[in-house]
Amino acid sequence: MPDGSQMRSEVAVVLPCYNAESTLQRALDSVFAQTYRNCHVCAVDDGSTDRTLEVLAANSHRCSYLSQIHRGPAAARNRAIQMSDSPFLAFLDADDRWLPAKLQRQMALLQEQPDVGLVCSTCLLGESEKEGGRALPRNVHPTGRLFQELISNCFVFTPTVVIRRGCLEDVGLFRESLAVSEDFNLWLRIAARWRIAYLQEPLVVVHKRPASLSATVPDAERLKNGIAALEDVRATCGQLSPLEARALAKALAERFYFYGSFLLKTGGKAPARKALASSLSFRMSHWRALAKLAASFLPLRLFQSLLHGITKSRRRSRIRQLTPRKSTDVARFDSVTDRKESAGDRYF
Repeated sequence: MPDGSQMRSEVAVVLPCYNAESTLQRALDSVFAQTYRNCHVCAVDDGSTDRTLEVLAANSHRCSYLSQIHRGPAAARNRAIQMSDSPFLAFLDADDRWLPAKLQRQMALLQEQPDVGLVCSTCLLGESEKEGGRALPRNVHPTGRLFQELISNCFVFTPTVVIRRGCLEDVGLFRESLAVSEDFNLWLRIAARWRIAYLQEPLVVVHKRPASLSATVPDAERLKNGIAALEDVRATCGQLSPLEARALAKALAERFYFYGSFLLKTGGKAPARKALASSLSFRMSHWRALAKLAASFLPLRLFQSLLHGITKSRRRSRIRQLTPRKSTDVARFDSVTDRKESAGDRYF
């Protein structure tokens, strides 16, 4: 198979693929249509069982690719990163696509601001930028040390990212032990040491595909990985400021609360109490964790009745806050929520 190690370009496009035959060509074409031409695709097939390899082979004159046994998105991206020595790395998922000026806009910023390690942008959710897709996220500072902002609101969508290789060499690659949240973990490790830039214009169209690399991860694993991702940041980023450390502790409290709530709902009272106690160890004022911990000692039927009432109340409140103009807006909101690894939101 073609090997990208000899393909020198300014930007290596990191493209992991898993059972992506229906969307992969669209993703590749969006790279080939870039107004910024000094880039080369480094794709890794992560053990697909469909025609993904055939699609890559058909494009071998324009991209390099390798195949490996199924190991997950972190391992696939790391393998693709190692396929070249390009000074910049851009990330694209096989179900998404870039808009034509994406690389040109981001590379111009990186060349103008050498102290910026990572640049990302707004993205569109939907089939087409002409079909009313909602631009997300919003209200993000354009540049700076954005660790606190990032950990409270993950505004970095992986297909919007371009990063300096030197930045990645400084903080390390994706954590392959994480089935999900591996990208959030890396962005936080970068934000703890480097300035980040955010372009408030949509440069990517993000799609949701049931067979994507992380879509089949069960909720329990998703929640545990979310905790592990933040605990890794806590263990490896000792240079955090007091405000950043407090923001991290607050985020860990929330993740443990989500996990404890999930365990309570699925019947695991003992491990739920442990998770909720961990939430309170990071944030003693977390009244919801305290209330859930107390409720866990109620008889099962009474607890389930109470939980059902709380869930219905919160759902009505959430729908009022969203006030969607079209029913499709709700689906788009759910899509971006899933992609931001917030499965715990369903277990308030």
